[in-house]
Amino acid sequence: MTTNDANINEAEVKPTSSVSRIWLIPIIVVLIGGWMVYYQWKNQGPLITIELHSATGIEINKTPIKVRDLEIGQVKKISLKPDLDGVLVTARIDASASHLLNENAEFWVVAPRISFSEVSGLSTLISGSYIAMSAEDNGKEQFHFNALSRPPVTPPGTPGLHVMLRSDDEFAYKPGDPIIYKGFKVGEFEDATFNIEERVVYYDAFIEAPYHKLITVNTRFWDVSGIKLQLESSGVSVETGSLETLLANGITFGIPEGVPKGERVVENAFFTIFEDGSAASDARYKVAAEYLLLIDESVRGLTVGAPVEYRGIEIGNVTGINSLPAVEGNILEQDYPIPVLINIYPGKARQPDTEEGLRAIKQTLRNWLERDLRATLRMGNVLTGGLYVDLQHVPDASESSIIRVINGYEVIPTVSNEFTQLTQKADAILDKINQLPLKEMVENVQLAVEDMKLAAESVETASSDFDLLIEDIDAKALNSNLNQVLISLDSLLKNYSEGGFDKSEIKETVDALQDTMRTIQPLLLKLNQSPNSLIFPREVNEDIQPKAVEK
Repeated sequence: MTTNDANINEAEVKPTSSVSRIWLIPIIVVLIGGWMVYYQWKNQGPLITIELHSATGIEINKTPIKVRDLEIGQVKKISLKPDLDGVLVTARIDASASHLLNENAEFWVVAPRISFSEVSGLSTLISGSYIAMSAEDNGKEQFHFNALSRPPVTPPGTPGLHVMLRSDDEFAYKPGDPIIYKGFKVGEFEDATFNIEERVVYYDAFIEAPYHKLITVNTRFWDVSGIKLQLESSGVSVETGSLETLLANGITFGIPEGVPKGERVVENAFFTIFEDGSAASDARYKVAAEYLLLIDESVRGLTVGAPVEYRGIEIGNVTGINSLPAVEGNILEQDYPIPVLINIYPGKARQPDTEEGLRAIKQTLRNWLERDLRATLRMGNVLTGGLYVDLQHVPDASESSIIRVINGYEVIPTVSNEFTQLTQKADAILDKINQLPLKEMVENVQLAVEDMKLAAESVETASSDFDLLIEDIDAKALNSNLNQVLISLDSLLKNYSEGGFDKSEIKETVDALQDTMRTIQPLLLKLNQSPNSLIFPREVNEDIQPKAVEK
């Protein structure tokens, strides 16, 4: 074999690839998947935990977390709290919303709610409940939250003013109750907290714009819940708010009359809720002079808050009735006076509402007390029977001019009111009536009545006799004679007018008429003296005839 043939027949050996190209496809897929997982892991939002009272309506991987109805996360886990006081909800928040997870964030469950003050969450009847979130983009980062028990009354970002309110009265308000101004709803209560130590309730409230500009340092808040029917000393008063406050509690506000507007307040300013508008108006008076009245009469109709007036002008009010152990003894004793405390405000008496004005009021009243100033209870309204305290100057005051002081309170002497005075006069009149000899008077009256009865019978008999006499008179004959006389007189006048009589005949006729008048004159005189002599005949007394002196 030649060398050339050997070279031609020698095989060439080359190494082959150990990995098939077909494996490139799954490798690429794995790399892409790994990149996607890494991207998802790197860009996913943080996990947060939310404490809820219950998990009603919450489902894993279904219940969303929304901000302004935009979904930013989802519930991933639900577990019980270690102390069994609620549940812990773990949720994943999108990275785009992670900057909202700070100390200002708030969470609550949106579900159907129906009450007197609100109807909300009805859309969740179809879509299901969800967790709503509100927050600001500034604050300290936070990943654990306590959910609110109910949705916040005021949506986040609403323009207006938050205020703090305080009340120690019996009426209470719940979140959602309205704040009314001149019939318009201008705000709502947001939250309520009861302070056990102070025994008062504190409220968070919100006033919407532009009504928040009405809130100043001199603004007063008072209750307008339901219908208030008050029987006061001045009469019957009925107060009511809007339709909303008839169904639920509510308040209103305003600036008392005569008070300047004042400066606008800042966020979370503090105010007190008063019982009514009158109490809110009186709250502006800071100083008052306190006095004590010792009432010996009944105080029924006198109430705490009743006005104290001087010459018809209210200058104070009653602050306490029998609430001060100022007088020794007890109310069961007959001569025990009932202590009544009153306040007199310098501001209501046109004096400065300062310590200087208080001193001026006290000095003026002290001078009056030494002279003739007295207090009395007067009835302000007959329908209600309400009483008020009236300060008046009593002429010739009988009590000493020395001012009494009991337990640090100067005592204003009292005088009886009109009702007591009328009662005393009525008692005196009844006593005098009881002292009258009524039995003898009644007997005399009976005798007088019997005499009057006899006299009436006599008059009746005389009237019957008169009727008989009248019947005996021939009226027709009398009328005929009278007519004949008138005819004769008419003929006489006619004859005279025609010249039938001369002067001598007329003179003779007149003379005859005069003789006739002289003849009937005694009869006319008798009738003038005794008109009833024609009806009641009297005994005829013989005329006394003059006699000659016997020899």
